[in-house]
Amino acid sequence: MTTSPADLIFITGSTGFIGSQVTVLALEAGYRVRLSVRKEQQIQKLKQLFHQFVSNIDFVVVPDIMSFGAFDSVLDGVRYVFHLASPMPGKGADFRSEYAEPAVKGTETMLSSADRANSVEKVVIMSSVLALMPLGALGAKEGIFNESPKTDLSIDLDMEFPGGPEGSGAMYQASKILAHQATHAFNKTHKPHYTLVTLHPSFVLGRSLVQHSAEDIDGINAFLWQSLQLETPFFPPAWVHVKDVAEAHLKILELDIASGEEFVLSGHPFTWDDVATFVREKYPEVNTKLQGPFDPSITVDSSKAQKTLGFKWRTMEDMLVDVIEQQLSFTS
Repeated sequence: MTTSPADLIFITGSTGFIGSQVTVLALEAGYRVRLSVRKEQQIQKLKQLFHQFVSNIDFVVVPDIMSFGAFDSVLDGVRYVFHLASPMPGKGADFRSEYAEPAVKGTETMLSSADRANSVEKVVIMSSVLALMPLGALGAKEGIFNESPKTDLSIDLDMEFPGGPEGSGAMYQASKILAHQATHAFNKTHKPHYTLVTLHPSFVLGRSLVQHSAEDIDGINAFLWQSLQLETPFFPPAWVHVKDVAEAHLKILELDIASGEEFVLSGHPFTWDDVATFVREKYPEVNTKLQGPFDPSITVDSSKAQKTLGFKWRTMEDMLVDVIEQQLSFTS
């Protein structure tokens, strides 16, 4: 497929950890971008973050991404759409209203608006590998997960979740499952004129463009930093570098890919024993408390993306260096 660097990409979620990296990569590649924000005051922060590229950025305010037709008026001239906006774990306590509905309706609204925009040729939806595995699978000691779920993934909107971080994580995963199912249903029912592709990264790590202090550390970077101070980590060693996730978005634009395709994104396999050894040797000042040997864990199979998108994944060491050195730079 022929793309032009002057093509216009519409991006949601550019204020976030992954979305900011996607935006920078697109701008560095010469694309023009139109960034959707929910609040006017977010625009100035993005102008500061992407100050080198402001002449190639449009900003639009879409306060409620769940409202039908919310994106109808902002897709004029857009050739590609990257939809990354989604509720994050720990941001609410009510599953239906604060996780499920924003994830599902936000995705459906984006898909339907894009279908009414004749200029749109490709839509890339940022999902998660969590959308392809049953609730509770993260704690399993075995299992291989790829683009083909082997079990039923039905979710009851009225189901009860435990409190605390465990419950927030489960609600986030359930919302990802529901949003992915809604994406499939839309593609099957409406048969949109554009090519629809979903990306399913594992746990995304790397240097953050939106972190400004040690206390700002968030998302999976925070999970890692916290885990280094525990004897037993609380998430599996299935990671992918944030720059690999960003590059996958642009790879989709360059390749001729069938609509409905989905790609799991995850780096080379390793263990928490590997993590503990590397951190102790390279960063003794972190004083990690990780104590192996660790239980076996799930495996994420990303061979399809590696083959189709031509990826050479960044390493475990790359991710650890990026996160740890950024955090240490704030505390030194």
